[in-house]
Amino acid sequence: MGEKYKIELLPDSKTCYRYLQAGFSIIVLTFLVGLLALAVPNLIPIYDVMVMPALFVGLGLLLYGVGTHLHIMHLNMLEMREEDGSHK
Repeated sequence: MGEKYKIELLPDSKTCYRYLQAGFSIIVLTFLVGLLALAVPNLIPIYDVMVMPALFVGLGLLLYGVGTHLHIMHLNMLEMREEDGSHK
């Protein structure tokens, strides 16, 4: 039953962790640039423009990574079930 639900775009579970790492890295990098902007007042206008899109992309990647992880877990559960609904 699980074979018809498989997607070739997600061959392994490392894909979702890459999205999670990228999203978390963008959020941490935005925070560090914010600390740099406090030290150099000339960077504050640039930081104000860039903070919302960067956080939006970072949170979007985190959400996509969590959704991908849940999708892979669901596919694994489908593979563990027999056609008649019993477990292996």
